[in-house]
Amino acid sequence: MGNLGYGAYPTHPGEVLKDEIEERGITQRQLAESMGLTYSVVNEILNAKRPLTAKTALMFEAALDVPADSLMYLQMKYNMQTLIRLLITSRRISCWFSFLILVKIWRLSPSAK
Repeated sequence: MGNLGYGAYPTHPGEVLKDEIEERGITQRQLAESMGLTYSVVNEILNAKRPLTAKTALMFEAALDVPADSLMYLQMKYNMQTLIRLLITSRRISCWFSFLILVKIWRLSPSAK
């Protein structure tokens, strides 16, 4: 399957936003208050525990002048890379279980004895 042109690790838009506010000396609490969001929502986005929505992307754009479409593109790529990793992992697990089942069947078959 290859890496489909994606980097080794997906970048959540929250990582970019977190770097941006740290560079500007803005605290997460200050940002949350200025955006009208709770601290926990902003914190979860900045720590990649919550996805960025179109609405929150526009709110971050208004607060930090970071283009919302760029943030949404990062979120889409993050979602795609995360899903691809999940599918690859589940495929490997599925192949491993299939192998174990075949070994078990082979051991139980009369011709294997």
